[in-house]
Amino acid sequence: MLHTFKKFFIDAPFAWAIRRMMWLVYHSVISCPKLFYKPFYHLYVFPLLKIGRDKRVGTYMLFSKIVYGCDLRCDYCNAFSPCLKGYVPADELLESYRQWRNKMKPKYFGLSGGEPLLHPELARILLESAKIWNDSHLKLQTNGLLLERVKPEVLQAIKETDCELIISEHTFLPEHREKLDAGYARLKKEGVRFIVRPSRFTWVEMYRYNAQGKMAPYESDPKKTWSRCAAARVSIVFEGDKLYKCSPLLHIHDAVRKGTLDAEVWKSAMTYQPLSLSSTAKEIVEHLRDGAIPECSVCREKDIIVPPKQLQVRSN
Repeated sequence: MLHTFKKFFIDAPFAWAIRRMMWLVYHSVISCPKLFYKPFYHLYVFPLLKIGRDKRVGTYMLFSKIVYGCDLRCDYCNAFSPCLKGYVPADELLESYRQWRNKMKPKYFGLSGGEPLLHPELARILLESAKIWNDSHLKLQTNGLLLERVKPEVLQAIKETDCELIISEHTFLPEHREKLDAGYARLKKEGVRFIVRPSRFTWVEMYRYNAQGKMAPYESDPKKTWSRCAAARVSIVFEGDKLYKCSPLLHIHDAVRKGTLDAEVWKSAMTYQPLSLSSTAKEIVEHLRDGAIPECSVCREKDIIVPPKQLQVRSN
């Protein structure tokens, strides 16, 4: 079986074309609401959005943004990380986890950024997160470039917590390929399980550029954006004492507060009011179950696939 796989997908003269075709088919399926997002949401995600016996709100996924910046400068980054710097202090993060733990019960709890591996106390955050969110599965998403030199205690914490390590390959430059391969070799040597998700055929425009060359929102029909949106269905995220319906809204609010985005240009997104720790479980469920909201207009109605343009590595 392995010989047959190697023959057709690696050694064959047109193996690259076969692999590309498979990726395009894969993307066409997952990007089609009727084939993937809607059934997945209604059959699996939506039923979890309810108040449990312990009075906590069940969700499929709950994210915490622990780092603002990134070591890459990807155009159309939905977190606007190329323009941001810094991270959230570990003590602040863990305190918010303890508070939201009394409100939320996610199936998966994810640490995101920016680039999470840039956080100097990532090992501690992983270990404490596993204790606080002890009835959830941990996820950590990274671009993978720092894996070759990340502290050993981080890899140990990933193993101890049985954290699902997801590597999103956003760069395909030769010098970055070397770093990724070195990182993968180290993970295998250390016995760390990981999943690789290349974005070569799934990178899409997350905003547009206006006449002044500034990043600007779309002016879409909210119902149309909601009908094909994956983020609003599975990317519930909190920061501090605020809970956001989807991660793009949090990222936009952060970028505006830090002066990266023009507040006037992005005013259509700034009308959104996140929930807070004082919100009741009923209010949280109703907010997350609601469909399109006016602020959905800032996103695109259809996917516009573009090559991942990168990428100058920079220090954070």
